[in-house]
Amino acid sequence: MKELKILLVLIVIVGVTYWGIEPLAHSIMHKHIEEAIHKYHLPDYEFSDLGSTPPLDGDAAKGKEAFQMFCASCHGLKADGIPAPMDPKTAAASFGVVPPDLSNVTSFTSKKFLFHFIKDPAKASEFKKIAMPAMGLQDEQIVDIIAYLDSKAKKVHGAELFKEACGRCHSAKYQKIYAETPPDALKKYLGKVPPDLSIIMKAKGEHYLVAFINKPQALLPGTSMPRVGLNKEATEDLMHYLDRIADPHKEQRVKVGLIVLAYMLVMVGLTYAWKKKIWKNIH
Repeated sequence: MKELKILLVLIVIVGVTYWGIEPLAHSIMHKHIEEAIHKYHLPDYEFSDLGSTPPLDGDAAKGKEAFQMFCASCHGLKADGIPAPMDPKTAAASFGVVPPDLSNVTSFTSKKFLFHFIKDPAKASEFKKIAMPAMGLQDEQIVDIIAYLDSKAKKVHGAELFKEACGRCHSAKYQKIYAETPPDALKKYLGKVPPDLSIIMKAKGEHYLVAFINKPQALLPGTSMPRVGLNKEATEDLMHYLDRIADPHKEQRVKVGLIVLAYMLVMVGLTYAWKKKIWKNIH
């Protein structure tokens, strides 16, 4: 029994070391991050700081008219056969960043955030330099536009979600995904080229990334990353994708690790049984 007790003590020590040190170090070395997350209750998928919205049950037909009048000069909507008015290079030179195609935007963006973003882009995104101006639209027009966009949107996942939500500025070169906006335009618009996100999950971890994407300025004041308003489902999908591309062999490694642990446990059991048999007469 003495040996088993020693083994259990070692297992507890190793477990505490493996699962406990990283969170402890994070809480000490990145205290400001934890304080910001606590202060703003991140992630906040209700975007509480933006206030309320009118009922988001607009008229899609009227929304299409409003979209064509106010949005189509910069944005495309491939889902309804509306092409982008400029090629990416020309658009980037004009605006600093390529305006997104809005075909699926309501599938991964909070509709509440989208309402406030259309109403006041700089305030909602918390990025004063944002290329999109406030259009001065009435609430009813914004609600109708959202209804129209929602009528055309389809769910996107994985790589497609990454491209639509992040791919105008960020690359994932390991997946052969390159930012839609040319690097020189991004540097001029944002001050520097946004990082490649191929292994960002390993560098930052899900806890940080979820909070940062939800409210960048809270965790990194002065950052040129705008708040983009991803909803909870899209955020979770994006985290899964970033985790998978950062460590594509993780599942295989975990399986092999479990097999090795099982093998070691069997060998420990056999070794203990052998020891008992050899030493029973001596005791």
